[in-house]
Amino acid sequence: MTDTPQHETALDGDQQQVGALYAKALLGSAGDSVDGIVAELEAVVSECLSRHPQFEQALASPRISLEQKENMLDRIFNGRIDGKLLSFLKILCRRGRIDSLRAIQVCATVMREEQLGKQRVTLTSAQALSDEQRDQIKRRLQAAYSIDAILIEKIDASLLGGIVLRIGDKVLDGSVLGKLQSLRSAVTSGVQKAIRDRYESLISS
Repeated sequence: MTDTPQHETALDGDQQQVGALYAKALLGSAGDSVDGIVAELEAVVSECLSRHPQFEQALASPRISLEQKENMLDRIFNGRIDGKLLSFLKILCRRGRIDSLRAIQVCATVMREEQLGKQRVTLTSAQALSDEQRDQIKRRLQAAYSIDAILIEKIDASLLGGIVLRIGDKVLDGSVLGKLQSLRSAVTSGVQKAIRDRYESLISS
Protein backbone atom coordinates (compact mmCIF):
# COMPACT_ATOMS: atom_id res chain seq x y z
CA MET A 1 0.00 0.00 0.00
CA THR A 2 1.37 3.40 -1.01
CA ASP A 3 1.55 6.12 1.64
CA THR A 4 -0.30 9.37 1.03
CA PRO A 5 2.29 11.91 -0.19
CA GLN A 6 3.24 14.48 2.41
CA HIS A 7 4.37 18.05 2.04
CA GLU A 8 6.91 20.10 3.90
CA THR A 9 5.85 22.10 6.98
CA ALA A 10 8.32 24.75 8.11
CA LEU A 11 8.60 25.77 11.78
CA ASP A 12 10.63 28.67 13.12
CA GLY A 13 13.02 28.23 16.03
CA ASP A 14 10.58 29.16 18.79
CA GLN A 15 7.79 27.03 17.33
CA GLN A 16 10.16 24.08 17.04
CA GLN A 17 11.30 24.41 20.65
CA VAL A 18 7.80 24.71 22.12
CA GLY A 19 6.40 22.06 19.79
CA ALA A 20 9.12 19.58 20.66
CA LEU A 21 8.72 20.15 24.41
CA TYR A 22 4.98 19.51 24.46
CA ALA A 23 5.10 16.75 21.83
CA LYS A 24 7.60 14.82 23.95
CA ALA A 25 5.32 15.17 26.98
CA LEU A 26 2.29 14.00 24.98
CA LEU A 27 4.05 10.95 23.56
CA GLY A 28 5.46 10.10 26.97
CA SER A 29 1.99 10.03 28.52
CA ALA A 30 0.27 8.22 25.63
CA GLY A 31 1.38 4.69 26.52
CA ASP A 32 0.02 2.00 24.21
CA SER A 33 -2.38 4.52 22.67
CA VAL A 34 0.43 6.57 21.12
CA ASP A 35 -0.33 5.85 17.45
CA GLY A 36 -4.02 6.55 17.89
CA ILE A 37 -3.33 9.77 19.76
CA VAL A 38 -0.89 11.00 17.09
CA ALA A 39 -3.50 10.29 14.40
CA GLU A 40 -6.25 11.99 16.41
CA LEU A 41 -4.05 15.03 17.01
CA GLU A 42 -3.51 15.36 13.25
CA ALA A 43 -7.27 15.16 12.74
CA VAL A 44 -7.91 17.83 15.39
CA VAL A 45 -5.53 20.19 13.59
CA SER A 46 -6.59 19.45 10.01
CA GLU A 47 -10.32 18.90 10.49
CA CYS A 48 -11.12 21.28 13.35
CA LEU A 49 -8.62 24.12 13.64
CA SER A 50 -7.84 24.54 9.95
CA ARG A 51 -11.44 24.27 8.78
CA HIS A 52 -12.96 26.24 11.64
CA PRO A 53 -10.56 29.11 12.50
CA GLN A 54 -13.18 30.75 14.72
CA PHE A 55 -12.94 27.73 17.05
CA GLU A 56 -9.19 28.15 17.36
CA GLN A 57 -9.64 31.88 17.94
CA ALA A 58 -12.11 31.17 20.75
CA LEU A 59 -9.72 28.75 22.46
CA ALA A 60 -6.90 31.31 22.25
CA SER A 61 -8.99 34.34 23.26
CA PRO A 62 -8.24 35.94 26.66
CA ARG A 63 -11.85 37.17 26.72
CA ILE A 64 -13.20 33.64 27.08
CA SER A 65 -12.78 32.00 30.48
CA LEU A 66 -10.87 28.78 30.95
CA GLU A 67 -14.06 27.10 32.16
CA GLN A 68 -15.84 28.06 28.92
CA LYS A 69 -12.93 26.78 26.83
CA GLU A 70 -12.86 23.45 28.65
CA ASN A 71 -16.62 23.13 28.26
CA MET A 72 -16.24 23.72 24.51
CA LEU A 73 -13.58 21.03 24.30
CA ASP A 74 -15.78 18.60 26.23
CA ARG A 75 -18.81 19.24 24.04
CA ILE A 76 -16.85 18.72 20.83
CA PHE A 77 -14.36 16.01 21.72
CA ASN A 78 -15.55 14.04 24.76
CA GLY A 79 -16.09 10.44 23.65
CA ARG A 80 -14.67 11.20 20.21
CA ILE A 81 -10.94 11.37 20.97
CA ASP A 82 -8.72 9.65 23.52
CA GLY A 83 -9.19 11.06 27.03
CA LYS A 84 -5.45 11.69 27.33
CA LEU A 85 -5.51 13.90 24.25
CA LEU A 86 -8.55 15.78 25.53
CA SER A 87 -6.77 16.43 28.84
CA PHE A 88 -3.71 17.58 26.90
CA LEU A 89 -5.78 20.11 24.94
CA LYS A 90 -7.13 21.48 28.22
CA ILE A 91 -3.59 21.83 29.56
CA LEU A 92 -2.64 23.85 26.48
CA CYS A 93 -5.60 26.16 27.11
CA ARG A 94 -4.61 26.62 30.76
CA ARG A 95 -1.05 27.50 29.76
CA GLY A 96 -2.02 29.75 26.85
CA ARG A 97 -0.34 27.44 24.35
CA ILE A 98 -3.22 26.40 22.11
CA ASP A 99 -1.67 28.52 19.35
CA SER A 100 1.26 26.08 19.38
CA LEU A 101 -0.91 23.06 18.59
CA ARG A 102 0.13 22.87 14.93
CA ALA A 103 3.81 22.89 15.87
CA ILE A 104 3.15 20.25 18.53
CA GLN A 105 1.36 18.07 15.98
CA VAL A 106 4.23 18.31 13.48
CA CYS A 107 6.82 17.51 16.15
CA ALA A 108 4.78 14.63 17.58
CA THR A 109 4.41 13.08 14.13
CA VAL A 110 8.14 13.35 13.38
CA MET A 111 9.10 12.01 16.82
CA ARG A 112 6.81 9.01 16.41
CA GLU A 113 8.18 8.32 12.94
CA GLU A 114 11.70 8.33 14.39
CA GLN A 115 10.64 5.94 17.16
CA LEU A 116 9.38 3.57 14.46
CA GLY A 117 12.66 3.77 12.54
CA LYS A 118 11.29 5.92 9.74
CA GLN A 119 13.25 8.72 8.06
CA ARG A 120 11.89 11.80 6.31
CA VAL A 121 13.35 12.41 2.86
CA THR A 122 12.59 15.63 1.00
CA LEU A 123 11.87 14.92 -2.65
CA THR A 124 11.80 17.91 -5.01
CA SER A 125 10.47 17.30 -8.51
CA ALA A 126 9.26 19.38 -11.43
CA GLN A 127 5.86 17.72 -11.32
CA ALA A 128 3.91 15.35 -9.09
CA LEU A 129 5.13 11.75 -9.19
CA SER A 130 3.05 8.64 -9.67
CA ASP A 131 2.61 6.06 -6.91
CA GLU A 132 4.84 3.70 -8.89
CA GLN A 133 7.62 6.30 -9.02
CA ARG A 134 7.32 6.98 -5.29
CA ASP A 135 7.53 3.26 -4.54
CA GLN A 136 10.62 2.95 -6.73
CA ILE A 137 12.34 5.79 -4.90
CA LYS A 138 11.52 4.27 -1.51
CA ARG A 139 12.90 0.88 -2.60
CA ARG A 140 16.14 2.50 -3.79
CA LEU A 141 16.52 4.39 -0.53
CA GLN A 142 15.89 1.21 1.45
CA ALA A 143 18.55 -0.62 -0.56
CA ALA A 144 21.12 2.18 -0.38
CA TYR A 145 20.58 3.50 3.16
CA SER A 146 18.54 0.81 4.95
CA ILE A 147 15.89 3.37 5.87
CA ASP A 148 12.13 3.25 5.75
CA ALA A 149 11.62 6.55 3.93
CA ILE A 150 8.71 8.92 4.32
CA LEU A 151 8.73 11.15 1.26
CA ILE A 152 8.08 14.85 1.86
CA GLU A 153 7.27 16.19 -1.58
CA LYS A 154 7.97 19.64 -3.01
CA ILE A 155 7.19 20.84 -6.53
CA ASP A 156 9.66 23.11 -8.37
CA ALA A 157 8.59 23.69 -11.96
CA SER A 158 12.02 25.14 -12.79
CA LEU A 159 13.72 21.83 -11.95
CA LEU A 160 14.22 20.38 -15.42
CA GLY A 161 16.67 17.74 -14.23
CA GLY A 162 14.01 15.45 -12.81
CA ILE A 163 14.29 15.02 -9.03
CA VAL A 164 16.45 16.04 -6.07
CA LEU A 165 16.53 13.98 -2.87
CA ARG A 166 17.63 15.38 0.48
CA ILE A 167 17.92 13.89 3.96
CA GLY A 168 18.14 16.73 6.46
CA ASP A 169 20.79 19.08 5.09
CA LYS A 170 22.41 16.39 2.95
CA VAL A 171 21.74 16.02 -0.78
CA LEU A 172 22.02 12.35 -1.70
CA ASP A 173 25.30 11.43 -3.33
CA GLY A 174 25.80 10.65 -6.99
CA SER A 175 25.86 6.89 -6.60
CA VAL A 176 22.32 6.80 -5.26
CA LEU A 177 21.12 9.35 -7.79
CA GLY A 178 22.78 7.27 -10.47
CA LYS A 179 20.67 4.27 -9.50
CA LEU A 180 17.64 6.48 -9.97
CA GLN A 181 18.71 7.66 -13.41
CA SER A 182 15.93 5.83 -15.22
CA LEU A 183 13.38 7.45 -12.95
CA ARG A 184 15.00 10.86 -13.40
CA SER A 185 14.79 10.38 -17.15
CA ALA A 186 11.13 9.42 -16.93
CA VAL A 187 10.32 12.50 -14.86
CA THR A 188 12.29 14.74 -17.22
CA SER A 189 10.46 13.29 -20.21
CA GLY A 190 7.17 14.01 -18.47
CA VAL A 191 8.16 17.64 -17.92
CA GLN A 192 9.25 18.03 -21.52
CA LYS A 193 5.97 16.55 -22.73
CA ALA A 194 3.99 18.94 -20.51
CA ILE A 195 5.90 21.92 -21.91
CA ARG A 196 5.43 20.69 -25.47
CA ASP A 197 1.70 20.11 -24.97
CA ARG A 198 1.30 23.56 -23.45
CA TYR A 199 3.13 25.16 -26.37
CA GLU A 200 1.04 23.28 -28.94
CA SER A 201 -2.19 24.30 -27.23
CA LEU A 202 -1.11 27.94 -27.31
CA ILE A 203 -0.26 28.03 -31.00
CA SER A 204 -3.42 26.17 -31.96
CA SER A 205 -5.76 28.46 -30.01
